Amino acid sequence: MPLKKKSRRMSRERVMRLIEKFDGEVNNGGFDQFFRNSAGNETAEMIEALEIIGATAVSSILKRAAQRFPGGMAPKERAARADLMERISPHAAGFNDLDQEFYSCKEDLQGLLEKYMDW
Repeated sequence: MPLKKKSRRMSRERVMRLIEKFDGEVNNGGFDQFFRNSAGNETAEMIEALEIIGATAVSSILKRAAQRFPGGMAPKERAARADLMERISPHAAGFNDLDQEFYSCKEDLQGLLEKYMDW
């Protein structure tokens, strides 16, 4: 059972919001959609939130997606990300491998979030 980490920088509500936003974007359109939309502005924070609830497998997938950007992290600015996405994910295919890994991941993201939130 993963330990519940406390973050000095994030409230429980923020952790919940970040994870729900991440999960919704990726399940709706994969990592390409995630990075092209405003959700990608908070990539580093989403990685931290996933680690806080113990979602190590999903966190690893998101980290590897972010590492495809120069410097190893998606820019916070949407316009800067959009420019890079044309090279990283032309024709929205640059993250297909990680999309499939995410979709087949057995980690129960919702269950981990519920346990973290004490629901």
